[in-house]
Amino acid sequence: MRQAGAAGSPYVVGTGAPRARLGTRTSLFQGDGFVAQGRDVARAAAFPVHARLRLLSLLALAGLATLLPLLAACSPSDPPPVARATTTATRPAATHTPAPASPTATSVPTVSPTPDPETETDVPGIGLPPAISAPYALLMNSDSGAVYLAAGADTPVPMASTTKIMTAYVALTFSQLDQPITVGPDAASFDPTFASLAGLRDGETLTLRELLYALLLPSGDDAAVAIADGVAGSQQHFVALMNVEAVVLGLSDTHYADVHGLDTADHFTTARDLARLTRFALRLPTFARIVATNTYTLAPTTRHHGYFWSSTNELLGARPYAGATGVKTGFTGNAGECLVFTAQRANTHLLGVLLDEPSDDARFSDAATLLDWGFARARLSAPTIHRQPGAAHP
Repeated sequence: MRQAGAAGSPYVVGTGAPRARLGTRTSLFQGDGFVAQGRDVARAAAFPVHARLRLLSLLALAGLATLLPLLAACSPSDPPPVARATTTATRPAATHTPAPASPTATSVPTVSPTPDPETETDVPGIGLPPAISAPYALLMNSDSGAVYLAAGADTPVPMASTTKIMTAYVALTFSQLDQPITVGPDAASFDPTFASLAGLRDGETLTLRELLYALLLPSGDDAAVAIADGVAGSQQHFVALMNVEAVVLGLSDTHYADVHGLDTADHFTTARDLARLTRFALRLPTFARIVATNTYTLAPTTRHHGYFWSSTNELLGARPYAGATGVKTGFTGNAGECLVFTAQRANTHLLGVLLDEPSDDARFSDAATLLDWGFARARLSAPTIHRQPGAAHP
C-alpha cells in the first residue's frame, strides 16, 4: 500500500502548519541593480518621512535578500523563470475562451480532487475536497495560516487585476489617505475595449482614499496608473516599490512589471504568494473595509465629477455569499478568470485564490463551493489536504 505523499500521489496529508518557502529566482531580485532602482525611487518620489524611513529599511533588507536566491539557484530542480508573452485581450460578455497555453502557464484539465483510496481518505464528516475548474488554487484559514487545499499553488502564472492588491498595499504603505492626486493623461487614455476602468478624467483631482475605491471596486486600470503617478512619481518607480515589498513579504515566486495587471512580460505570481500577500493587506483596516464594500458613491465637487462604482466581486452582490468579505477579481487573455476571495463565519476566516478559471461563472461558483467545504472542514479541525503541484488526478 502506498503511503500518503508517495511519488505519484496527488495529495499530501499534513498538520495544517503554514509552509515556509525560500526564494530561488534570481530574476526577482536583479542583484545590486534592484536596490539601486529602489534608491532612485526614494530620491524621485515625494514621500512623507515615515514612508522614506520604511523604504530605506526595505532596501536594506532587500539588499541582504539578493544573496539568498543566488545560493538557492544552485539547485538543479528549480527551473529558471520564463517570461510571459505580451498579449492584450478583451473581456468577453458572457463566455470565456482560454488563451493558448504558454510554456509557463500550462493549460490543466478540470481539477477533480478524487484521491487514490490508498493514499488518502475522506475527511471525516465532510468527504473529499470538492471538484473545481481552476488549475491553480489555494484555500486556507487566514487566522492560523493552515492550508486546507492547494492545487498547483506554487506554479508561477499571470495574475491579471489581482495585481491591484499589491498596488493598494504599496499605496497605503507609502502615502496618506488624504493625499490629493491629479489624474494625468496616461491614466485617462486607456482604451475601454482592452481595460477595466473607473472612468477617471484627465485633470480632475481625487484623494488617495477615493482612488483606492476606484482601484478595488470597478478594478480601474486608470486608477492604478493615477495612484502610481501620484505616490511614486511614475509607474516605473511604483513598480519598483511593488517588487521591493514582494521581496520583504516573502513572495518568492512573484514579480511585477506593471501596476494594473494587464498582460505584460515578466509579470507573474503563484496562488500561494497571492494568498500570503492578501493576508498582509487585510491587516490594513482601510484595505479590508474597501474590499468588503459592494458599491461606493462619490459626490461631485469642483475638483472632480461624481462617480458610482460597483465591485466586480459578485460574492458581495450579484451572487451573494453569506459572510463574504472580499477581495479582488481579475481577467486577461493569459491569466484567465481570477479571484481572491474571503469570508467569515463565527470566528473562522477563510481566504482562497483561484487562477486561470475558464469562465466568470466558474470562478464564483468554485469559490462558494470551496468556502462551504472549508467552513465545514474548519469546524472539524481535520488534517490538511494538499494537492502536489503538477500532479494528475487518478
